Amino acid sequence: MFSNRIFKKQFEFYYLVELTRERIKPLSRWEKPVNKKIRKWLRRQGFFVEIVPRKTLLKRTVFETVFSLSSRYVDYYYKKFVNASLRLRSEKNKMEGFLFGYPSCCVQQFIQHPYHPNHLRREDQSLLFHWACDGCRVTPDLVSDYRKIYNRILGDTGRNKIKINRGMNQSSRMWQAAAAAVFSTGCLSAQITDDMNHFIPLPNDMNQNGLAYAEEIILGRYNDDSHQSCHTYAQFFKARIDSLPDTEQTDRAYKIEYLMRGVVQCEKCDAYVNMGYVVLVHPLRHLELEIPYLGLHFMENGYFSWGNNAKVQRVDIDTLKRIIFPYDPAHMLPVDNDTDQDGLTDAEEDSLWMEYYLENKDFNGDSVPDGAQIAEELVRLFPNLKETQDGIHSHIELQPVWGMETCQVCGTVQNMGSIIITNPENQRICQIPFMGLHALAHGSFAFNGTVHQNQRMDAISLYRAMKTHMLFIQGDADQDGLEDHEEKLFGFDSSHADSDQKGICDGPFLALNCAEKIMSLPTEPVTTGSYAEFVGMDGVHLCAVCGKEIVMGIIHIYNPLINMTYPFEISYYAFHFLKQGSFAYEGAQHGRIDPVQLLHVLNMLPTRIHSEIPVNGPVSFSLEQNHPNPFNFTTAIHYRLFTTLPVTLSIYNLQGQKVKTLICEIQEPGEKQVRWNGTGNNNLLVSDGIYFCRIRAGTKNQSKKMILLK
Repeated sequence: MFSNRIFKKQFEFYYLVELTRERIKPLSRWEKPVNKKIRKWLRRQGFFVEIVPRKTLLKRTVFETVFSLSSRYVDYYYKKFVNASLRLRSEKNKMEGFLFGYPSCCVQQFIQHPYHPNHLRREDQSLLFHWACDGCRVTPDLVSDYRKIYNRILGDTGRNKIKINRGMNQSSRMWQAAAAAVFSTGCLSAQITDDMNHFIPLPNDMNQNGLAYAEEIILGRYNDDSHQSCHTYAQFFKARIDSLPDTEQTDRAYKIEYLMRGVVQCEKCDAYVNMGYVVLVHPLRHLELEIPYLGLHFMENGYFSWGNNAKVQRVDIDTLKRIIFPYDPAHMLPVDNDTDQDGLTDAEEDSLWMEYYLENKDFNGDSVPDGAQIAEELVRLFPNLKETQDGIHSHIELQPVWGMETCQVCGTVQNMGSIIITNPENQRICQIPFMGLHALAHGSFAFNGTVHQNQRMDAISLYRAMKTHMLFIQGDADQDGLEDHEEKLFGFDSSHADSDQKGICDGPFLALNCAEKIMSLPTEPVTTGSYAEFVGMDGVHLCAVCGKEIVMGIIHIYNPLINMTYPFEISYYAFHFLKQGSFAYEGAQHGRIDPVQLLHVLNMLPTRIHSEIPVNGPVSFSLEQNHPNPFNFTTAIHYRLFTTLPVTLSIYNLQGQKVKTLICEIQEPGEKQVRWNGTGNNNLLVSDGIYFCRIRAGTKNQSKKMILLK
């Protein structure tokens, strides 16, 4: 007896054969080679058959079988696709679609937007061998033809098995005998196990439990020596991935599956797994993660690494968690004086920065409550904090004790000890239990253990103890605030934070010099060098790190010696961080001043480097002046994107208060237009006066002044 899976694969092959016999499909492809018996059987049915070698992305050769009642189709396919890559360009995808009898509109739609939602019933789509485009006029007729063939060979369909019609003809019985040779080569996946067969050692896994130090912190299982934590979370996340919708969503995470022709073999258990991959997407958080099916296979078996001991790949657990499990509602215990029930007290929301609203649980609309998002940010920062002091970042002291306690929410066991965090910038000291760190990883400042019962960390104290103005950035090996490639350009040593041994780290040294240079620039236009324009606005921002009130405004830096299409722009908020020694900034605004571009505009780079810097850096977008301006009730705002970016376009008043958000989404490149009708978020007309249109695309901002006259 065949297994249910093998039996289903037999049926799929025979179904494909019959569609081709009836000329509904001019050419068909089976994505693996078949043996001589099957090829002889196909030829006796009148088919021309060819085994075609193809190349995977790793340049390995795999084989597929194509067959047709016309030799021309088979010959043409062989000539066009022999040894071709499995991942084709759009023109070859179109040719494949034509040969296989797919509607051209469906092929084009699939090339541009794979698995775009359509209105076909699931059972109708499952009959097809292509993904139908929405509103296709050809597909309904194809579905009717496909269903006739399907019903003719399908007998009884149950929930867990497929049976072939008892009244098979001779060719069907011949197929059933031959199919054993094709499908008896083994299953495509292994049984889920809970042992260490799939364990691959990590270089930074001090306790050899399958999780790195940072991953233990992010998952809330710090210093657990057993493999059970890794097993639990790997299989938990695999189950969450399986449960995700496989069609595009706008308000929650979903997955897109890319099955490929060919299989790979697990070197740990010899299971065969499709060589494709799945892409996880969270549209509101602008996050994506690609995991091969082999990686999912290892997750099924309790681990996040896959491959072999010589070549290891690993799931990005941080991104995975932020996409499908950013916080746990069960751990978010009730908090007093929390109007919007987001895990932050009203006082904390008011003190962090003014962009957070007491009446809005999820201010930025990314589906994660504000408190859980702040907790997530701090947990991701924690692994960067070291026990050794460097003078610019907070440092930690781990104080474990003899004894354990249990989380009353999930039963996780943690050490009864605590962590002391010391901030060298503001001299703050904060002590939190390991149980508090566990709760923080699940999105909560409140926690309840068997020892530390019904306690809560003060979000402001913890935030400002962990944060300094010198923020951590990617690609900075020595954690001095400059990316490694920038240090090479400036002549610094990327392996030492203080290259010249003068007692100040390279990043702060450069940032402070830039801030001093900007403050000394003339404020009137000159032709011999840089000058600055300070554009103040009414209103203030609270610095998320130190709590200081920062007046709203923008600094425009001009340099007539450089062919600039627009001025270099720095907000007053970003300049506040620059004066503290950091090019990066965060809070109500977040981003990073490009130090190379800034030094270029300020004429602070060595002469040899200026010629290497592109004018204004890579231009990713441009904002045009609105038209008409001044305007009466309505105006058009034009902007252009040169690459795909997350875009937020908002209107602000002179006090710096946000009046209305017009755009907040990921957009494709091209010319864009949006109209503002002079109303606020409440859809009521605003008063006449001066307003600012501000666009944020990626990590950069631009703004234009607009005048509303009634």
